[in-house]
Amino acid sequence: MNEDCRRPAGHAQTPTFDPELLAELEILFGRPRLMELLGVLDREISARLDTPASEPSQLARDAHVLVSSSGALAFRTLSDACSALEQACVRGEEVAPSLNTVVIAARHARDAIATLRAA
Repeated sequence: MNEDCRRPAGHAQTPTFDPELLAELEILFGRPRLMELLGVLDREISARLDTPASEPSQLARDAHVLVSSSGALAFRTLSDACSALEQACVRGEEVAPSLNTVVIAARHARDAIATLRAA
């Protein structure tokens, strides 16, 4: 697996995805199916975050969907960021900082997905 796509630039301690879990998923599903699932995740990220919802309840729903889908496919950084965003929305807190973190994590995840699928 390409080491360069595991970590976002400037975030040496925060991996974009868990390479060991992704390797296990590849064994479980096979490479073609895993690549298909990563493509679905990429489209889901794009649909929900290219233009994030402005209404907090919709933003919370979008974040909730991404918590599950990104976490299940080894993208824990994005999953955790989405969980924090969802909680901020539910609590009525300021969402801009959490949303910014999610958008950055999503960009790194999409870059990693593109690299993984091209390999």
